[in-house]
Amino acid sequence: MKYFPVAASALLSTIALVAGSWAGTSALTAVVCVICLVLSLGWPQLMGVTARRSLSTVILLAGVVAALGAAVVREVESLFFWSSVALAFGVMSVFVIQVLRGTGRPHRLESTLGASAGVVISTTAAGWVAGLRYPAELVGIGDSDDALGVLAVPGLTLFEDWALLDVTGTGGELSVVGLAAIGLGVSVLLACLPLRDALVLPLVVLGGFAGALGTALLWGELTLLFSGLLGLGAGALIAAMRRFLIVQGAPEGRLSAMAVGAAPIAGMGALVYFAERLLFV
Repeated sequence: MKYFPVAASALLSTIALVAGSWAGTSALTAVVCVICLVLSLGWPQLMGVTARRSLSTVILLAGVVAALGAAVVREVESLFFWSSVALAFGVMSVFVIQVLRGTGRPHRLESTLGASAGVVISTTAAGWVAGLRYPAELVGIGDSDDALGVLAVPGLTLFEDWALLDVTGTGGELSVVGLAAIGLGVSVLLACLPLRDALVLPLVVLGGFAGALGTALLWGELTLLFSGLLGLGAGALIAAMRRFLIVQGAPEGRLSAMAVGAAPIAGMGALVYFAERLLFV
């Protein structure tokens, strides 16, 4: 039960991301902002930093600005622009807050490093929004572009031909974000098994891989290689988080535990977006 808030926060975040990907950009942006809110409320408490209210505000605002920026830009090259801006100003604000606290304050270094890490995680969550918008809204794939069906998943990698690394089909925007969130959700569920790490960690990685691959086969809009790589990344991320929690112990405080659960889900956004950009042909 001591890990329940962590698992619940992670699982609810993945479910909300799947639902948001179906509902569209506005809904997904709202989901990402809520994840940033959960992260901002618990992260300073988790890090044991001082000036918690001001640092929580900075973490929240950085994540919200990054998500809203990814939701409103009109050019592909600008999808992560506001994340970079929010990250820069967020870290700068953390340093300004530490200066304004005056000299002789305790744990100044820990506060600076911990809050800066929170800003990094919250701004990378915008990758979920950017990943949703990238293939369909900004690249503009149409029905005529897939006349030969090269973007559909045929079920066997042998028949994927030169489109082995392709990402999305004519249906577009739901594929990558929904698939990544489902892979994360499967990994989170497997990570809750009360078994030894030697048994659970491989299951978590393989579960993320199988969840993503199965989703790709049912969805029919992603190639199997890309789906498998994304699923392996999701599983490895959750497996690393589980191992970290087992070694360090459960976080103290409900808000801290919820922030720990939301952190890898938020951070996965950057992996989703950049993997999509790199492997889109």
